[in-house]
Amino acid sequence: MEDDHDEIHLAMHREADELGKFASLIEVRAPRPLSPQETVGLLDELLYQITRACLDHGADLVGHVKAFLKTEDGAMSASLIDIDKRSNVTHDFSHGATFQRGEITLHVIVHGIWDDEVRAQSLPAMDRVFKQFGVDYTILKDFTDKERSISHHLK
Repeated sequence: MEDDHDEIHLAMHREADELGKFASLIEVRAPRPLSPQETVGLLDELLYQITRACLDHGADLVGHVKAFLKTEDGAMSASLIDIDKRSNVTHDFSHGATFQRGEITLHVIVHGIWDDEVRAQSLPAMDRVFKQFGVDYTILKDFTDKERSISHHLK
């Protein structure tokens, strides 16, 4: 009976917000050092491609698509809320700093499609962009909001 209550509770949350959510922690490795400008291009293209794929597959509104890159030489943050304006990217890389290894925390929130579809569109878009920029990656954590909600409600 408890499982039925949890499923009903989750369904109520989903009906209220109608947002599809996906998050991932990604280890990234470039074969050569990338400049801050190249890294800005990578993060911008990553957010753009994920958002474009979600919109092309039923999302009707961008909630917030963002990525945070943490490296030994600094951090970079990218945020996309309007696909026509691309991403806003900020960083604290010092002059001459490069990126070769790091971790990206990715959050995707869109309206109109559910978590599983957001994930289904995000993963191939990630693969395309990392290949385009010649960056190897490993997904360290991959979860949808539903999985987090279930674990929250079972505590």
